[in-house]
Amino acid sequence: MDINSLILFGSLAFAVGSGILAFYWLWARPANPVGDRLREINPHAAEDSPSQPVSTIIVEQVAKRMDQIAPTPSPRNVRRLRRRLIQAGFFDENAVTIYRVIRLISAVAFPAIMFFTLTVLLGWPVDVTTLGGTVLALLYGMFLPSFFLSRMISNRKGRITRALPDALDLMVVCVEAGLGLNAALQRVGREMELVEPDLSEEMAITNREIRAGKPRDEALRNLGSRTGVDDVKSLVAMLVQTDRFGTSIADSLRVFADSMRTKRRQRAEELVAKAAIKLIFPLLLCIFPALLIVLMGPALIRIWTLFGAVSQ
Repeated sequence: MDINSLILFGSLAFAVGSGILAFYWLWARPANPVGDRLREINPHAAEDSPSQPVSTIIVEQVAKRMDQIAPTPSPRNVRRLRRRLIQAGFFDENAVTIYRVIRLISAVAFPAIMFFTLTVLLGWPVDVTTLGGTVLALLYGMFLPSFFLSRMISNRKGRITRALPDALDLMVVCVEAGLGLNAALQRVGREMELVEPDLSEEMAITNREIRAGKPRDEALRNLGSRTGVDDVKSLVAMLVQTDRFGTSIADSLRVFADSMRTKRRQRAEELVAKAAIKLIFPLLLCIFPALLIVLMGPALIRIWTLFGAVSQ
């Protein structure tokens, strides 16, 4: 590899890395707590300000270009993608556009880098092998964002599932102390903000929907739809039925919290039971061959030497 190819590859890597960092800084940088607090106190201040954030302007321009470059998906696919993004924790209204941009960049960048590496850096000719590797990189770049999104959804569901029994215990204490269901949701969400931010954020959204005038049963059903967790959906169904039939919320929450603790203990026992099976594969593939080489290696070498001497 000559110096020109090295400089070209370094420039390309620097440009791609700089673009990714700039995009991350404009979209996912940490929020300003002072500005958020001022907007919470005076929500009309943002409407009166003539200037918009740079990230908002860039996202709007990218959305316009995306509609021209890529075909617009059907409303059903957009709703499905938005639901998946919400379940992953992305509540921004431009999340669908940003995801489409990331997927387009990934689908273009991976095959371009693979083709450049194979032809320029390694010096391979443009044949079936090179084109096959480029097509494989294209498929990898197309499905990689969806894979990461699925992993983020799974991890967030797991965190919410693990945090739900503790939140229910705290909710039972709040309800038995005299708080209503809305106040209990608000208090539990505020108390668990540092420990379990995902569940706290979902409870905060539910409280804002209720205060905005949405019926409580509809806000609770939205909570189950946003999280996608079966335990949360069961809790929502129980709260809706309790509110509809007029039974005691404290007793219902106490019974449900007890069942959640039992279910969490059963999940832990299940993981412990699976650990012995999962250890078989690293033992057979990694540890057992090394032990075999250490223990049987000298004996095999000695036997090979003896048979060599006998054959001579």
